[in-house]
Parts: sequence; C-alpha cells; structure tokens
Amino acid sequence: MRIISLVSKGLFALAAYVCLPVIIGVIGADVVLRYAFNAPLIWAQEAATLALFLAIGLALPESWRRGVHIKADFVTATMSRGLANALARASWLMLAGVSGLIVVQCWRDIDLMILFRERSTDLHLHLAWFRAVLGTTATVCALLSLIMLFARHPAMSPDEDRS
Repeated sequence: MRIISLVSKGLFALAAYVCLPVIIGVIGADVVLRYAFNAPLIWAQEAATLALFLAIGLALPESWRRGVHIKADFVTATMSRGLANALARASWLMLAGVSGLIVVQCWRDIDLMILFRERSTDLHLHLAWFRAVLGTTATVCALLSLIMLFARHPAMSPDEDRS
C-alpha cells in the first residue's frame, strides 16, 4: 500500500502543480491577448482541455485513496457497520473491474493511435501519450481498489489516514 500511496500522491502533485497552473496560464494569456490586443491564441482551448483531462485523470487515484470523492454518505450513515463494509467491498470490486477494463482498452488503443498517427487538432500532440496517462492512472486505481477490497475496514472515513 505504501508504494501505491506514493505513486498516487505523485500523480496528484503533477495534477496540482503542473496541470492546473498550465490551465490558468493558458486561459489567462488567451483572455488578455483576445480582449487587449485582439489576437487570441488559436490553440488555447485545446491546451486547456487536454490539461484539464490530465488533471482530472491524475487526481483520481488520490481522491479515492483519501475517500474525498463525491459520494452519498447519508446512505451509509444509516447502515450497520457490516452492511456498510459489504457495500464498500462491492464498490471497490466494481471500481477494480471498471479500472481493469479501462487499462486493457487503453493499452490496446495505443498501438492503433500510433499506427494511425492520431494527433490533437491545433497543437498536433500525439494522443497516444494521453491514453498512456489514462491507462497508468487506471492501473493505479485498479491496484488501489484491490488493496481496499481486501482491507480489514474498507469503509473508512475520509479523516482516517490510509497510508
């Protein structure tokens, strides 16, 4: 669990300290250039969208690890501890399955994306790299969910430290 926690925290740091400043910088520059000089950046929307995709994807494992994702706590608050743990295990099992499917599909798509030279429209970036990032974060999510599936108490509150 320690290695997964470190990888998860590292991915979150990339999202917070690289992707978000890029979004702010690109959109800020585009707004200033558009309204002050009537010279918008053609590629700004695409760059901000790709950076947002990366930020969300990179932050997913850490949000699940910490238990700070959006969830309906009012439902589990009325359940017994055993039923809440069973529901948490079912959720972790479904997350492991979906993450596993995403991993398989991402790694299958990368070969085709390279073969067909898929690139973004304005920036002409190779899209296979973004699919690799999604596959990597889905791998971390799958491993994390399997660890939590077999944890002693899978339904921890967000205040408890899982590392």
